Amino acid sequence: MPRYVIERQYLVPMFEHILVEAPSFDAACREAIDEFVQPWGDNVKPDFDNARAVTITEAVMIPDNLFPELRSRENEDRHILSQLLYDTGLAPLAISSEFTEPSEQDEEPVGFS
Repeated sequence: MPRYVIERQYLVPMFEHILVEAPSFDAACREAIDEFVQPWGDNVKPDFDNARAVTITEAVMIPDNLFPELRSRENEDRHILSQLLYDTGLAPLAISSEFTEPSEQDEEPVGFS
């Protein structure tokens, strides 16, 4: 049976309230998104209520002769899976938009009402 290494993502927004002193609102926004000038603090909160749907970001098919011992989740090694996905030169598979695009629920604006 064919075997695949698939990278999936569950993107959870993080938020933090920061105080920025700047000569203009644009300058304050530029500073706020600059993680070197305004590094994330210890009060960062995950926002699971506004998390995006699980999406597939990358996938390859594993040839039968490559790591034949990988057969189940119990014996997987994340380092080997990452290597198979990105470092072995295996051709990435085309992923249907059904698995890569945000759902209609994700198109609603995120923020506070």
